[in-house]
Amino acid sequence: MLKRLLLALAAVALGAAPAAAQAVKKPGDMPVLADAAPAPEAVVRELYRVHRKGYGPLFEKRGRKLHDKFFDAKLAALIWKDLTETPPDEVGHLDFDPLYNAQDIRIKNFRVGAAAVNGDAADVPVTFVNYDRKERLIFRLVRTNGAWKISNIDYGGGSDLLKILTGSM
Repeated sequence: MLKRLLLALAAVALGAAPAAAQAVKKPGDMPVLADAAPAPEAVVRELYRVHRKGYGPLFEKRGRKLHDKFFDAKLAALIWKDLTETPPDEVGHLDFDPLYNAQDIRIKNFRVGAAAVNGDAADVPVTFVNYDRKERLIFRLVRTNGAWKISNIDYGGGSDLLKILTGSM
């Protein structure tokens, strides 16, 4: 009798283990929406975490997989084109840090705001002070195959990353 009870308890415990393992949230996991896709603001936060204030591989050739992870196909292709087709002795369109809209950074009061979602599009504001200059960037995201991807970064004043990368400013 005791043997059957122990076997039954073991079976229940083994059956529940995979579900419990899935429910455990690790530090650094991105918050998700009801449809299991990370929320737009979580995608932007993770982008900055990976970028590490310009010391990550995001805007280098070795960051190619990250381009596809964070950016939609068009923007990822433009970033890759700028990185690979700019002659070695020249500076490409990315002669600044696109996530801070600056060449030199000393960031304070960094904040990723709440996303304004409209169907399969979302705008995520990012604010910070770089040296003594207040910055407000708007990350434009689109839902592609169930995942939020950055399609542009609006720097204000008619300037955005797509225009910079296509040379249409």
